[in-house]
Amino acid sequence: MVGVSGFDVRRFGPEFRRWVHALDGLGGCAAPVMLMGHTLTRDASGAVVHRFTSADLPFGVLMLPCRNRRESVCLPCSLLHNGDSFQIVRSGLSGGKGVPAEVAAHPRAFVTVTAPSFGLVHRARDGGVCRARRDKPVCPHGRALYCGARHVAGDPVVGSPLCGECYDWAGLVVWNSSAGGLWWRYVKELGRELVRLGGLPVTDHAVREALRVSYAKVAEFQRRGVAHFHAVVRIDGPEGPGDPAPAWVTSALLVEAAKAAGPRVSMPVVRLEGPARIGLGVQLDAQEIGAVGADGMTDAAAASYLAKYITKDDGRGLILPRRLLSEAGIEHAARGALVPHARALMHTAWLLGGLETYAPLRLRQWAHQLGFRGNVVTKSRMYSTTYGELRRARSEHRARANGIEPIEGEGLARESHWRFVAQGLSPDLREIADGLAEGTRMRKGPRPEWLDLPEAGDAA
Repeated sequence: MVGVSGFDVRRFGPEFRRWVHALDGLGGCAAPVMLMGHTLTRDASGAVVHRFTSADLPFGVLMLPCRNRRESVCLPCSLLHNGDSFQIVRSGLSGGKGVPAEVAAHPRAFVTVTAPSFGLVHRARDGGVCRARRDKPVCPHGRALYCGARHVAGDPVVGSPLCGECYDWAGLVVWNSSAGGLWWRYVKELGRELVRLGGLPVTDHAVREALRVSYAKVAEFQRRGVAHFHAVVRIDGPEGPGDPAPAWVTSALLVEAAKAAGPRVSMPVVRLEGPARIGLGVQLDAQEIGAVGADGMTDAAAASYLAKYITKDDGRGLILPRRLLSEAGIEHAARGALVPHARALMHTAWLLGGLETYAPLRLRQWAHQLGFRGNVVTKSRMYSTTYGELRRARSEHRARANGIEPIEGEGLARESHWRFVAQGLSPDLREIADGLAEGTRMRKGPRPEWLDLPEAGDAA
């Protein structure tokens, strides 16, 4: 077995070879989690019928992949996460993985919803002028509300406010924190809009009796640091994917309802100045999935597009991969890891998080994501399969490939005792893991050419 740069692990002992083999089984994960412990399987009489213990593994530890979805953190795990994400989205569009193939005939749309403006920011406009204004206005603080520069996409000034004192930093952080609630209200309003267009009473009961809105969505951060959502939306009958949607619901009607529902969505929030309401931005796009013509999108394109955003690097210096332990961590982030306006938003989230008014939002816990709470990818319960089911099926497949059949039967009980030991590898083992990761990347081939959709605007 040859490792990095021709490094032959056969020159070392069997324990080391088993260790490298274990790393290879993880695809070269950059920061595997080390556990010690055991799992015992007992029959109805209490006798042990199977024992799995870390003592029998290389160096006495069980290694598990870190499962980080970001390429910049762990390439092998991000590739695996990308593939799983594609399967989750694609099976909800075309069937498979426990989803009936009939869903391919259900009305489906690709929807993008954005946030409102919180002030004027610098923009990259494909070589155009950032903000051309002949009257050259200035704000109350004496700063120019125009910009004649031609910013490129990677310019760190893109997304930053023209006037930091005019900009509603707190409003952006609160919006990010409330984005999940706004999406839930959007899905509910979408169902109500569909029954309204179908001539039914606009009530929650009418929606439940007529249809079910299923979706898979991913959050992306715009250059100004605010989250927006890309989602695949499917309309089922009230019983779920195996139940046909009402005949009067078409993909075209779904697109119409998706665009009409956005302006009706709002929710109450608490601000220092008092109660307020927030809503979605005016930029909302919806396209049919499976339609023929320039306005349509294929199943594969929609699945690939969402999978891309689930695993792609932030690339703009907007968020950090891990939670902050203190406010000092914002400034201690590596040089180039954050653009200045992202640091300002994190400081805002940390400051607001210390106030009683904002305590329910747990802003300090989510300051590393500019206040945005939770996972970047979510789906409705009945859209398709889950990451857990895919991991379980993959684990069983690997076990059978190695001649290990799952232990099944009535009366069996499992007891597990595992404890965390460490995470990460020594420099020498990390070098080997990096070589294995490169092999994984070469084996999987280059990334596909993702569907190139225009990004929603960054400012108003």
